[in-house]
Amino acid sequence: MKKIIAIILWFLLVSLDSNSPQKISVSSEVEKKVHNDVVAIQLSNKVKINRKHPYSKFCDNYHEIAMYYHLEHGIPTSVQLAQAIAESGGGYSPIAKNANNLFGMKYYKELYDGDYYVSLGGTKWRKYESFSESFEDHALFLKKYYKHAVGKNWKYWTNHCKGYGFGEYWKHIGMVIEKYELWRYDELIIKHQINQSYDLLCDSSLNLSK
Repeated sequence: MKKIIAIILWFLLVSLDSNSPQKISVSSEVEKKVHNDVVAIQLSNKVKINRKHPYSKFCDNYHEIAMYYHLEHGIPTSVQLAQAIAESGGGYSPIAKNANNLFGMKYYKELYDGDYYVSLGGTKWRKYESFSESFEDHALFLKKYYKHAVGKNWKYWTNHCKGYGFGEYWKHIGMVIEKYELWRYDELIIKHQINQSYDLLCDSSLNLSK
């Protein structure tokens, strides 16, 4: 199968080169998105967490999408999963069941143009089509309001972030990460990024030596 795909790609490249005088380019953003999609899938297949806990199934089902937003926006996978566990019990809270809202994201029309769900207490919550959409909106929210923490490790988030929840919210998130060893997902991302940086450094060295 791989051989067939390679032949098709070769044929397309040759055709474009010989028949079209114009250069066809793909935006770097699209390339990055596709690349991160592929990397997230590859890394998720390497996850090996033997320890079972009450949220193992939830993490098994959604660590791939959390890893994607770790790569895409710099939000640690461990932080995303820990917040989903703390805010919705891993998808079992009323707002998670009725609105696919995993992160306790409240609705304000000035900040969100999507649908909303009203809980029994009268509070409006952002409503999503799926848990995946909830992960996406949450990652963008953190990227916007916690710029100083983007790209940092989970300990930075739990020690230097304020707001979002009440009291010692981020301390609790740190406890969840440690208790369920969610940092193991981050390790795979960090290892990949180190290897990628090393490869880029090697490529640069080779180019300079020519």
